[in-house]
Amino acid sequence: MNEVIALKGIRDGLQLTFSTSMDFDLILEQLRAKLNSATEFFTAGTMIHVPDASRFFTPEQQGKLTNMLENYGLRWQESVLDDSEEYEDTPDDEIAKPVPGCETQALIITKTLRGGQKVIYEGTVVVIGDVNPGAEITAGRDIIVLGACRGRAHAGAYGNRQATITANKLLAGQIRIAGLIARAPDILDKPAYVETARIIDGTVMIEPANR
Repeated sequence: MNEVIALKGIRDGLQLTFSTSMDFDLILEQLRAKLNSATEFFTAGTMIHVPDASRFFTPEQQGKLTNMLENYGLRWQESVLDDSEEYEDTPDDEIAKPVPGCETQALIITKTLRGGQKVIYEGTVVVIGDVNPGAEITAGRDIIVLGACRGRAHAGAYGNRQATITANKLLAGQIRIAGLIARAPDILDKPAYVETARIIDGTVMIEPANR
């Protein structure tokens, strides 16, 4: 089945795009499938932006969308987003910063971070891609990398010692949680499983994510 929808990370949540010629039930079905495939990566309360929803969806369909998203702890609102809010148009040396006064949401970045790029965010940061050497992520909560993390990662930057850093390959040159720093060893063995770094007994420890 060809996909007719897409979820794209923006500054304050996700933007839902869809083929306006497709049946609403098919759009809803594919959205549900996407959410089911990655439930652990969406923070409760994340906002889904649906441009021109009232134009394409009837009130009854909007109600169905609301009910479905509530099952995942998500919300939606109608909006029109301009290109300046998308990550592809932000400067190379700084991907995003928190917006003062805004409710904290998960920041989802759908591309690899190159060396020299920085992400600074007050909530959880999710990267769908790699974090290359020289790239930096600073998050107030957790950091999740669906790829290899080889740059610098600082979770719990505002003192949250419960924060974690998770990656398919956790090879970061520096791992920091709250005020504690752990450096990667000089010789890195590529892990065969997803790893999570967390504070245990006052030390940053790295262990299998499913432990």
